[in-house]
Amino acid sequence: MRTDARGQGPRAAGNWVGPGLDDKTTEILSLVGQIVEDRYRLMEVVGCGGHGYVHRAVEKSTGREVAVKILRDDVAASAELGTRLEREYAAMIELEGTAAPHAYGLHRHNGVPCLAMELLRGQDLDDYLRDTEAQGYQMEVATLLEYIGPIVDTLERAHDRGIVHRDLKPGNVFVLGRGGPGGVRLLDFGLAWSELSTPITRDGIVIGSPSYIAPEVWGGNPRAIDRRADIYSLGAIVFRALAGSVPFPVPTLHEKLVAATTAPRPSLHRQRPDLPASIDAWVSGVLAIDPARRYASVREMWNALLSALERVT
Repeated sequence: MRTDARGQGPRAAGNWVGPGLDDKTTEILSLVGQIVEDRYRLMEVVGCGGHGYVHRAVEKSTGREVAVKILRDDVAASAELGTRLEREYAAMIELEGTAAPHAYGLHRHNGVPCLAMELLRGQDLDDYLRDTEAQGYQMEVATLLEYIGPIVDTLERAHDRGIVHRDLKPGNVFVLGRGGPGGVRLLDFGLAWSELSTPITRDGIVIGSPSYIAPEVWGGNPRAIDRRADIYSLGAIVFRALAGSVPFPVPTLHEKLVAATTAPRPSLHRQRPDLPASIDAWVSGVLAIDPARRYASVREMWNALLSALERVT
């Protein structure tokens, strides 16, 4: 049986990891050393996303290191992005005590919204899986359970409180480095939606990461998305971790859409013969095209997976 590689070194990271920083170097450097609301001194950038940066920062009064997510100047006036940052903060507060990062506060710096939160060191699950797959390995079942169990607990709390993450993918599962507190964190609630909130995603906009989004998400109707979309996405993450590839490894966006919405569900047992044949029934349930045929809750999905893997663990 092929198993996973270990020993990845820690690195600093906030909650946004994305495109390179070259095109905004001047803006980034201009922020280093500045003070946010007389509380946090901004240091180097440790993450970047489509709409902003994450700085390592130091709290003046305590010396504590934190991460500060701040919107880019060119999008800082966007009411939608400001609302998303507020909702991300609210979701993190609701999920305090779970695998969601700790949120310290919502602030403004020179009129630009920013969010102070826990600074993380380690690597995201996507990097971890790329490393193991490049060496011809797949994740051990015990490691999968260790990493995904806390994510299930977090999503269960979120769903019970009407919060849908909507962007579950390996890049948003962060494995904390050795020498620290250990464990995992579920990152980036910037696309999270609450049943009590007014939708701000426009009709026709497909949100999420193509290899992990549920079939109903491809329709572009944000009102059709509920907790079952998260269940599908988490199932796709588990499939990727155990199989060494995403459920539908096709190259183009159109092919991903067609496969996710019409193709037969893949066999995990065929790709991992050391797993019981019953694992494919779990795949069919978690990746069902029709949300009504999918597991109704993340806990039901998790218990079914544990049952299917019982003899392996």
